[in-house]
Amino acid sequence: MSKFRYANLSLLMTKGKKKETTQSNADSMNRIHRLHIALNEKEFKVLNRFFEEYNITNKSKLIRETLMSAILKKFEEDAPTLFSEKEMR
Repeated sequence: MSKFRYANLSLLMTKGKKKETTQSNADSMNRIHRLHIALNEKEFKVLNRFFEEYNITNKSKLIRETLMSAILKKFEEDAPTLFSEKEMR
């Protein structure tokens, strides 16, 4: 199966038939934005100790998943509710 791209559309060749689809999920999930952070010496040592102690080989994945779970949890906590906390008691 060969894959051709033209203007955000994928043109897939399957058994002589042409099939036009929108950009695939795999293409849209490519990580193209970089984020750089600075750590002090103690933070860096703690992070490296954690990586070594728990045999973490994919550091980016761990940091990305930890960051995103904290953000989603905060969004969930801050989401508007139908009733105030006082009314639910």
